[in-house]
Amino acid sequence: MTTRGQLLARGIAAGRVLYGMACLAAPRTAMGPAGARAEGQMAWMVRAFGVRDIVLGAGTLLALEHDGEAAIRWVELSAAADSLDVANAALFRRELERTGVVATLALAVPAATGGWLAARDLRQGT
Repeated sequence: MTTRGQLLARGIAAGRVLYGMACLAAPRTAMGPAGARAEGQMAWMVRAFGVRDIVLGAGTLLALEHDGEAAIRWVELSAAADSLDVANAALFRRELERTGVVATLALAVPAATGGWLAARDLRQGT
């Protein structure tokens, strides 16, 4: 039987893989309105974040297939990455374009919150 924690973790992880693939394939499009000027080093950075998301998402999905402590750790690591994205967007908001801050928060806040909830539910078996 699939638990709520597993379902939530799988949804976030699958979304992470898809977004990571979009960042690799089309960094300007993946960045939304802020992507209009994504060239050179900025496009490279977006692709690097895409790789990070693919690795975190795929690792989480694979770990969830085997259940247990490893899956919880992958979910927690992913939630930690999202939490750090939120913190960085807040700390450096004056150095970033408003659209970039808003887009980062719009993606990272729900992913971080959902990730921590999924980890809690996985630990409780719910």
